[in-house]
Amino acid sequence: INAVQRAAKGICEIAACEAGQVGGVVPSRVEVDELFAKSLLLMANGQLFAAIRGGLIPPKIRVSPAGDVLCERDLFAKLLEPGATWVHTRALNESDKRYGKRKASEDEPPTERLAWSAELRAAVEAEYQTSAEAFVDLQFALIQAAERRGQGVFLARHSELLDELRKNDAYPRADVTGLLRRLTLRCRRAWDADLPEADRDLSKFDRKYSLINRPLLAIDGDEDPTVLVSPAFVSDATMYAISGLHEGNLQGNYWDSVIARSHAGAMANTSGERFEKSVEERLNALGLKAQMRCSLSALLNEKVNPQYGDIDVFAVAKNKRTVWVVEAKNLRLCRTETEVAARLSEYRGRMVKDSKGREKPDKLLRHIHRVEYLRARLPALAKNLKLHGLQTVKGLLIVDAPQPMNFHMLDQLADAESVFLDAIATFKFDS
Repeated sequence: INAVQRAAKGICEIAACEAGQVGGVVPSRVEVDELFAKSLLLMANGQLFAAIRGGLIPPKIRVSPAGDVLCERDLFAKLLEPGATWVHTRALNESDKRYGKRKASEDEPPTERLAWSAELRAAVEAEYQTSAEAFVDLQFALIQAAERRGQGVFLARHSELLDELRKNDAYPRADVTGLLRRLTLRCRRAWDADLPEADRDLSKFDRKYSLINRPLLAIDGDEDPTVLVSPAFVSDATMYAISGLHEGNLQGNYWDSVIARSHAGAMANTSGERFEKSVEERLNALGLKAQMRCSLSALLNEKVNPQYGDIDVFAVAKNKRTVWVVEAKNLRLCRTETEVAARLSEYRGRMVKDSKGREKPDKLLRHIHRVEYLRARLPALAKNLKLHGLQTVKGLLIVDAPQPMNFHMLDQLADAESVFLDAIATFKFDS
């Protein structure tokens, strides 16, 4: 279902830029099927090219006699399947627990609700230029509009939608002119016009100019544009945006407003701190002496170059002969080959170039550098912490969900061993 939806959105986005507004022919079912197949192929090949650019697979492609594109993609079965298996297993286990706790009364309202903090409300209202209620309820008002027309998808101008919303007694009294503008994916003169390549790559999730972010598709460039209205698209976009702001997993360029970007970043930081705290608590429960957010200067009682950054969690093993420098990350599960390539570009333990072309260590290499810095000063570390039997400093990456780094290449790097948080009880910290 998800693949079909993505293919449909891709076709709509391209058609709005390339298809004529008058004339043409009605495509047959076979022609529509072929369009969907080509749309899915664009997504698949986009992921393939991202993997080649990232150096994960060799840049060698063969075309079979049947026209299939053949290349070495076995690596991605190794990197993607464990995550997919993990997330489905967890979902089934959680559903099983909820089922066992289900109350006898089916009429009892659910207790799990999204907490609308003042900060979340402010972020939504800054981004969508109307009240939070008007933003959320738009999807339901559009379902009603579709029902009145007897169509699952319909065309309407902004002015017509505004008029219908004003006449809808169940819809909040609010100015939604800015909301409709924010949710409209404008019509461009051509598919490859006006946007950088990254914003036209159908294989990428969370594109700024896509139907998941701007679900009203303009088919002309008028001041009062005609838009294709699919209530399902609007509902998807609404829930995705609220979840992204609430959990902080949609950041940066996805948002137009500074307030929304700031809130998403703050929620991501809060989520990271919660995960670090949970790692600290789990390690302490196992008998280690763990502390989150430790600076190298405090551990050594000396001034340290800030380029090394802080340690997420520092832990002393029960035998007091080993200390662990823990990189604790609750990284989002990678959903596609493109996201795998992007994640590995940050955690490969090597130097990379920043936006200004300057060389800098990636996130994993910064962690390794912290471990090496402490190891090189083992006597000073032992003296300051009063660990007279201290013998070694080791590095460890603890993650909440399976990551491509867990199955590719970390075993080749010193101090880059990794473990899932749920499996740390069986990890040998005293070894």
